[in-house]
Formats: sequence, structure tokens, C-alpha cells
Amino acid sequence: GFHLDTEENTNLVPGFLGSLIGIRPGETRTFPIQFPESFEQETLQGVRAQFTVVCKELFFRELPELDDSLAAKLLPGCNTIDEVKERILERCKEVEKTAIEQATDNAILDQLGKLVDVDVPRSLFQEQGQQLYGAKLLQLQAERKLDKDQLASLSSEKSVQEYLKGERENITRIIKQMLVVGEIFKAENLQYSTDQLVKEVENSIEEFKRYNQDYDEGNIKQQVQDVLEAAKVLEWLKENCTIEYIKK
Repeated sequence: GFHLDTEENTNLVPGFLGSLIGIRPGETRTFPIQFPESFEQETLQGVRAQFTVVCKELFFRELPELDDSLAAKLLPGCNTIDEVKERILERCKEVEKTAIEQATDNAILDQLGKLVDVDVPRSLFQEQGQQLYGAKLLQLQAERKLDKDQLASLSSEKSVQEYLKGERENITRIIKQMLVVGEIFKAENLQYSTDQLVKEVENSIEEFKRYNQDYDEGNIKQQVQDVLEAAKVLEWLKENCTIEYIKK
């Protein structure tokens, strides 16, 4: 019952798809294939295998003629295909812009973290790790991916400690980034408005209340301050540093 899309499936073993050309429903084919040495799964690298495939059913895409009558179906509000293309291009540009901005921020933070050579105190590691884990659970709940039983299980001390253990390197990296961000924020006398702080704290508390999650207002305020400081520092660095973009 495996559904194979020959147009979209790009992760097949080289030679597999070519061996199926011309196959008909009810037909069985057996053919040898050698996995490449660069295959992602190490245990299969260079392995010679024999595949047997049974074709149960064939599917075809019957595409309608691309004209203006399809415009409203493709994107509501559009009357012509040219409008559809223009809207899609605008969306792609927005996605690309957001991706570049995020990649820039990540690259800057990554370099900032490398400037710090300290042993992170266990108490700070625990606090930051628990905050990150709590944010992750809140996001999963917001996306309706957790029921009450799952949430209770993932909120247990055992689950939290497993997360801290598995994400130790990542949590430590984030803490080091925060330390540098804090120093730059103070050294350059950067500021954010009180209105921003109050608004973001209120929004965060509303999220916790919406999903019946326990919260500490003091911790939330500190988290919001960290986020606002990071935003200001990244903005300042992008204005005062030379950034080279490398297209791959």
C-alpha cells in the first residue's frame, strides 16, 4: 500500500525509479541496486540489494489548461493568472526576506556565543533550560498537538531532566549568547520602551492563562526583557557591522 509519487520523490536510491519505467498494474519486477557509498544511512552504504516491487495501481495527474478561469480557484481575489503569479512572487519574496533576516540573526548570535569562555553555573543552566522547555510545551499546546494526559506526562520532572540532558549543549550555547547580549546592551546604552515591556509581558501572561499553564510573573518579565534586549542588540549590530551574504 505504499504510495510513490514519481514527480516529487527525490530521496530514492539512484536507479530505483528508472527500474520501474513502463510497469503496469499487476506486474511484479525484481531488480538489483547498489546503494551509493555516500548514502545517508551508514549501514546501507555500498550494499548490494535485490528489490521486488508489485505495482497495484497507477495514478496520473490530469492538469486543466492554465487560463484566467482558474485564477480565483488558485488564489481567491485574483481574476487573472498574471495576478496569481504576481501574488505568489510577492509571497516568495517575503518568505526569502524573513529567512535571510533569521539566518543573519542566527549567524550573529552564533558568533557572539563563541566570544564567551565561561563555565555556566548549574543553577543558571537549570533555570534557563526549564524556561526553554516550558516555552516548547506551550507552543505544542498552542498548536493543539498535546492532550491533557500527554501534557501531564511531558511536564513531569523526569521529562524535564531528560530534556536538559539531551539539550545541554544547545542550552549552554544560548546562555553564553545571552551573557554577551546583556553586556553589549549595557555597554552601548541601548534601550527599549516601558510600553513595549508591559505589552509583551501582558501578551505572555495571556498565553499562559489561555492554556491554563502555571506561571511566575517575575520570570516572564525577565524573559521578555531578555528578548527585547536581544532584539535591540541585533538591530544595533546589523547597523554597525559589515555583513557578507554568501549565496549557495
